[in-house]
Amino acid sequence: MSDPTSDRLQAIQGELQQILEARLGELAQTLRGSEQVTRRIVSAEIEIERHRATAQQLEAETAGLSAELEEARARMAGVREAYDMAVAERDRHRAKVGSVEASVRELRAEVESTRQQAEALDRESEILRSENATLKNKLATLEENVLRMRRLREELMTSVSGLTQEMTGLAGGGNE
Repeated sequence: MSDPTSDRLQAIQGELQQILEARLGELAQTLRGSEQVTRRIVSAEIEIERHRATAQQLEAETAGLSAELEEARARMAGVREAYDMAVAERDRHRAKVGSVEASVRELRAEVESTRQQAEALDRESEILRSENATLKNKLATLEENVLRMRRLREELMTSVSGLTQEMTGLAGGGNE
């Protein structure tokens, strides 16, 4: 037979074995849970580290883009200034062109006026030439008439003189 202490010891040892196995099962289960949590924590830390690296990379890219943006703004300011200068220059040229066009219009009007005066003077000149030619013809005709009248007068004077002598001869001949 067995001794009651030994049985009791065996029973306690069996209970302890059961408690130990139960505790070991719980411990194994807790370890598995801890492992899963640890894996999740490690995974989360890796993910956090990856996000930090991405954030740093994005910050670096943002800094580069900010620098490029500032350069672009500076270039844009230069381009805007050049554009404004070009617009001002264009406006000055337009004003000069407008002034030149106004001068050209005035000169064209003056040329047209001068042309009309020249045409009027040409017409007047033609009229005067025609009148001059007519007057020269009249003058030639009148000179011819005067010459004929002088000849006629001389002929008449000669004839009167001849008749006077004839009359004198007749008058003097009647005394004879």
